[in-house]
This record gives sequence, structure tokens and C-alpha cells, in this order.
Amino acid sequence: MKSRKKFGLVPDRKSLWGFLRIKVPGLRSSKRGVVLNVIQPPLSMTQPRELSCSKNLKGFCGRALALLAISLSCFANLSANHAVVDYPGFYDNPHLTEKMQVTIAPYLLPVNHPIMETVDAIFSQGRVTQNQQTLVDAGFEIIAGPMPRSFIIVARHPAVPGYVFKIYLDSEERCRDGLPHWKSLAYRCAGAYGIRKIIEREKIRHFSVPDKWLYLLPPLPFEEGKDPETVILIATDMELESYEVTKDMWRTIVTKEHLDELHAILKHGFGGRGTLVLSVNVPFTKRGKFAFTDTESHKAELKLKGIKKYLSKEMQQYWFSLIQESK
Repeated sequence: MKSRKKFGLVPDRKSLWGFLRIKVPGLRSSKRGVVLNVIQPPLSMTQPRELSCSKNLKGFCGRALALLAISLSCFANLSANHAVVDYPGFYDNPHLTEKMQVTIAPYLLPVNHPIMETVDAIFSQGRVTQNQQTLVDAGFEIIAGPMPRSFIIVARHPAVPGYVFKIYLDSEERCRDGLPHWKSLAYRCAGAYGIRKIIEREKIRHFSVPDKWLYLLPPLPFEEGKDPETVILIATDMELESYEVTKDMWRTIVTKEHLDELHAILKHGFGGRGTLVLSVNVPFTKRGKFAFTDTESHKAELKLKGIKKYLSKEMQQYWFSLIQESK
């Protein structure tokens, strides 16, 4: 039963025949290949559909579904306990270890995403991430970085409007808290995924989070002696307002409803301690919402008391009552 649960074959006790509930997280196909993620759903995955049948067919359906379960389980086991991925440059990439493959697979940019071909064209022209000059030569506009703590570069490309790129250069030897660059980017995707599920479940209106994907860099020749980057992060551009505007908005437009929603998100700890710096990491956007842009750190139990310094006096009192009630 354990192996079935791991690969999404989960009992559904609400149905007499439905000891089997089948979830196939993200089967996609395109001219670049087929992708099947079986470890964790990608960010854009919709909820699985449940199967049903009439009463007089329950016994037959049960036996048929059991056979289907075995078939799917065997198919999943083609890659043992790991994600089964037929993705260009995935298994034949000499810079990807098995551990890296398992970690990044759920967050790979879908092969049929509208920007995939353009991004492929940009990064196939040479080792774009070698240094800042190669990045600029490839057409990127660096809008921030290297950032003082994460050492990441934030950039845009005119051929990919509506998206931002978060990139570690091959030449960047620093890393935050000893965390490999690729793992840091994967954590950002995981944090964004967790926050998005809360926003959807709680029907939150005043907060948003960007879609985040990992793009697998082609293993092109790189500077000898350097450890080449394997992935970059691509996120939807949230059209952020300035720090000054954000700081003012946290003090002037925030209502009790805002704080109820904020508490509903932060109490789960996604994004780690960085999310508590509201004026920097939860900025106001031109779309009229606050956005969780920093989702890098591990999920953690957060000390929410410090939030009040960003709020008006009236909202400080309400925030204090919220966190007292939740204890």
C-alpha cells in the first residue's frame, strides 16, 4: 500500500468500489517530448478527477481499476521511487545527479509552455550564464543583483515579456548558508506552490504569488574549472511598485480582511522568515494586490509578532488579537 500511496494511488473510502483513487500529476506532450511527474504536482496542475460508475457495474469496475492500478504502479516504478521524466536534456545531462533530478522534476517549465521555444532559442546561442557580460550580450536587462544575501541576479528579456528571470551565474561562487544554487531555486518554487494552494483553498483576494518554474540549461561548453549552473528560475512578472509605495500601502490601505488573509498564509510558514519583511518581500503590485515574491527559505514556524511594525496603530491592535487567538 505504501508504494501505491507514494505514486498517487490513494484509497477513497467514501466510495464502495473506490478503494482506488487515481492521480496522474501532469502528463504533458509536445514536440519536445513527454513529461510525467509522479512525485509532486507541478505548479499549474489542476485537481484530479474521480472515476464513477453505476451500482450494477461496481464489482466489474473495482476489478478493472485494480488491474489499472497495477499497470500504473508498474509504469511508475520504471524509475523506482523517482519522477519519471522524458524531458530533453534531463537524463543525458552530465551535470545532473540523481538527487538533483528528483528535486527539480516537479518544477520544470512545461515543455508545451508558450515561452519554451523562445527561451530555448535564447539559451542555445552559447553559455549565456557564464558571467554578467554574456548575460547582457544575450539580450538580458539586469534589473537587480547580484543580491547581497542570495547573490542571485534578477533580469528581464525583451523577447519574453511578462516574465522575470532569476539567475545564478557560472562565475558566482558564493552561496547562501551553504545551499547549492539549484536547490535554492527549487525551494523558491516549492514555497510559491505552497502559498498558491492556500490562496486557492481560502479564496484569498488581496494577496498573490508568482508562478515559478525551473528551466533546465543546456549543457553547453563552459569555462574550464567552473562549476556550471544547471537551472535558472522563471517567474511571472508581478509588476511591483517601489519600496516607498509598498511601505505606504502597508500602513494606509490594509484592513482587517487583509490581515485575516495574511494570517491564513503566514501561519503555515511557507517561504520562511523572509516573508515577515513585508515592505521588501511582500510588495504591493500595480494590480492592486500584495505579492509574496520571496519564497526561498524552508517552511518554518514563524514569529508573527514582528509584523505589526509595518501596520497602522489600529491594525497593529487587530494583528495582535489575531495571533493571540491562534495560540
